[in-house]
Amino acid sequence: MSTATCPICAEGTLSAFRVGRTPMLRCDRCMAVVTPPERRATTQTHYYEGEYTLTHTVRADTEMHRYFRYPEYARLISEVLSTGISKGTWLDIGCDHGFFLDDVRRYGFTVLGVEPSVSARGYARSIGLPVSASISEIDQPCDVISMWHVLEHIDEPLAVLTDLHSRLRTNGLLCVRVPDASGFWSRLLADRWIWFQPHHHVVHYTPALLRSVVERAGFSVLELRRQRPNDRLTKAAYRLSARVFSQTLGRATPSLRDRLARAYQDLTGQELLLIARKS
Repeated sequence: MSTATCPICAEGTLSAFRVGRTPMLRCDRCMAVVTPPERRATTQTHYYEGEYTLTHTVRADTEMHRYFRYPEYARLISEVLSTGISKGTWLDIGCDHGFFLDDVRRYGFTVLGVEPSVSARGYARSIGLPVSASISEIDQPCDVISMWHVLEHIDEPLAVLTDLHSRLRTNGLLCVRVPDASGFWSRLLADRWIWFQPHHHVVHYTPALLRSVVERAGFSVLELRRQRPNDRLTKAAYRLSARVFSQTLGRATPSLRDRLARAYQDLTGQELLLIARKS
């Protein structure tokens, strides 16, 4: 991406801007806030080969993560089922260990995943999930494509979304979650906000920006809303899973520091959920 061209509208010019004390770029046309190339991680591949998760507190026992996220997964699957799509091929981009995809296939979908991390991809394959290292390896049409906290890492979102549009069958769904850079806590904390991560996040999305880039790629937006990343049921599942895994498998209970970190994320974290249909 040229530092002079906006990756959202592909028309505006990027100029110097600050989020708190952090130098950024902003489009003079659509007002997109973009991380300067020199502030990003050296390579996205190196970044994903590591142990990236939303917060360090989620970097816990692999199976515990699977169990406490179940209410979240069930809610996301129900969002798709409510649109009338109940079968077909579901592609999850950035599928990590494949826990979400594993639940999706239990609802009768044929599943595919893309995950650049060697270790996470290996785990997903070990439980029978067809997971590729790159989207270029996927050659079959899909009915649903999901990207959970992935789009913000992509340099050229319009080009990628346009490609995904071509991979969907008619009336197929695109499902996206990204941090909400326009929420109360983001505006209050500026560059101290928990999900302001310019070393990894390229575009910092607002509802208007997310809608704009998705519509430019040829989709019709069905749903776009702000939400907490961890709802009441997910938080309850975390507490229950921590207790179960501690008592049955001897896993250490979360430290006070971990519990405080999770509480801080629950308080200040806010994301956008978008569901769009291929026009």
